[in-house]
Amino acid sequence: MTAIKNLSSRRDWLKAGCATLALGLAAGAAQAQQDWPTRPVRIVLAIAAGSSGDTLARMVAPKLEARWKQPVIVENKPGASGVVGTEHVVRATDGHTLLLGTQSSILPKYTQKGLRFDPLTDLVPVRKVLNYELVIATNGETAKQARTLKDLIALSKKDGKGLFLAGLGPVSVFNLSYAILNQQLGMQYSAVNYSNVNDANLSLARNDTQFIVNNPASIRPHFATGAIVPLAAISTQRYAGLPDVPTLAEAVGYTGYLPLLWTGFFVPKGTPAAVVDRINRDVQAVFAEEEFRKQVEAKLTATVAASSPETFAKEIREETAIWQDLFKTLNIQPE
Repeated sequence: MTAIKNLSSRRDWLKAGCATLALGLAAGAAQAQQDWPTRPVRIVLAIAAGSSGDTLARMVAPKLEARWKQPVIVENKPGASGVVGTEHVVRATDGHTLLLGTQSSILPKYTQKGLRFDPLTDLVPVRKVLNYELVIATNGETAKQARTLKDLIALSKKDGKGLFLAGLGPVSVFNLSYAILNQQLGMQYSAVNYSNVNDANLSLARNDTQFIVNNPASIRPHFATGAIVPLAAISTQRYAGLPDVPTLAEAVGYTGYLPLLWTGFFVPKGTPAAVVDRINRDVQAVFAEEEFRKQVEAKLTATVAASSPETFAKEIREETAIWQDLFKTLNIQPE
């Protein structure tokens, strides 16, 4: 009987100890959430200033600064189709460096040789923020000969020389998106790549290049002057802000995969789960402010995404599998 009583006592002690440990861990996580951040927070973008992502970061930063009671600094670190800025965040050890990234943060795993990190394991998805609208557009001079996307495709085949795409690098999401679309479109073209989106837009407006894949917000100032003309929405439905622009299906009968440009927050591997949760909740709260959400969506021609660390990670896995299959089909090899 004494042995049984002792065993029961040990079990009770172990249960009590486990319960105390669990309470301690929960309290520690809550404290970590409450304490973070303890210094200025940096939001890094792997793209140059002036892009839609840069605009988003500078709109969000003051909102997060008010919540975190610490300076929130936006840093642009472009280069190597997004690799420079992404790797900078992967290597950060201060616990206060975030990446506001896109597909270009992930795709180098499959498109670049000698990558010194694995974006799928070295980055922790925190929250998708926006799904951007995308259009194919030409310039006013080219539109005199090609008023529709079907006309533009025909023009590309007219003399055998093809047209020029205003690109951002062979493995940028814009160049890759068009390569995927062109499996059905069949346009003859070559990419002329620029270091930033502003230079790409200007090249199109000047007719140095003849078409582009871009977010309408980035090229909208040129619509009113006719310097740039949108031809097709990369979407299943027409965009509310461009009701006269047909979808790809309407323009040319396109039935393939429609690439989606998104942006979201990441942190380096090893960031405490409590901090990930804190960032996710605070970003969600910022965009729950209806006036601010509408302002962002209108300015950036985008839609705020419903997200969480788990759903964002799941969407990245699913999308990455689609891109991998498409790369095999297109015979796109790491360079």
